[in-house]
Amino acid sequence: MRTETRFLASVRDDAEASIALQAGADLIDFKEPSAGALGAVDPTLLANAVSSIAGCAQTSATIGDLPMESERLREAVMSVGTTGVDYVKLGAFPDQHAEAAIAELAPVAREHSLILVLFADAMPEFDAVALAAAIGAHGVMLDTMGKSGGSLLDHLEIGEVARFVSRARGYGLIAGLAGSLKARHVAPLLALEPSLLGFRSALCRGGARTASIDLEACARIRALIPSVNEPSGEMPRLLSPALC
Repeated sequence: MRTETRFLASVRDDAEASIALQAGADLIDFKEPSAGALGAVDPTLLANAVSSIAGCAQTSATIGDLPMESERLREAVMSVGTTGVDYVKLGAFPDQHAEAAIAELAPVAREHSLILVLFADAMPEFDAVALAAAIGAHGVMLDTMGKSGGSLLDHLEIGEVARFVSRARGYGLIAGLAGSLKARHVAPLLALEPSLLGFRSALCRGGARTASIDLEACARIRALIPSVNEPSGEMPRLLSPALC
């Protein structure tokens, strides 16, 4: 059975979230683009924005570009998780302690539907997909850490991305793809049947990731990704868009 791919739009606040919802985004992902690869949004702003969405789409949020220290990561995951987001995103940043620190997150990974983010331009030396499954994470994503160094497909061949998606699915994880993706990347990546395709710069005015979200740009990406009409057991929609 074909996997239905959902459109993830990364936004920095409730105003941008409203635009992304209007364009038909399936998952609203909160992060602050001026604060790094996975910059965190202010917790109060995040909680208010999630509340304002009120089930019109699923939500995720990053915990920030943090050092790979287990206690600090655990506290950040719990802090973001208590805002009401559906998924909490944690980056596997290059660090000799990354594997051990992530392994210790098992007690909070299931509780807060953790998604482990891997960076195509700084891939970990350990098997992060297997580790994500072992700690009970909900999914894994490929992204890029250096946002001026090209897109996901500038760092990995399409076959490598396909193997990532296949391995994630084999472990029962959702598989997301992001990393400075543009409209031209949608068709080849859709063919791999990922769970999510994530965008930021392609949704912004002038294609600049720190600029504001633009409705027309969001709509152009939405038009390239077939809408999911029926709920899926993999990532069920909370409410029909017609009710929002």
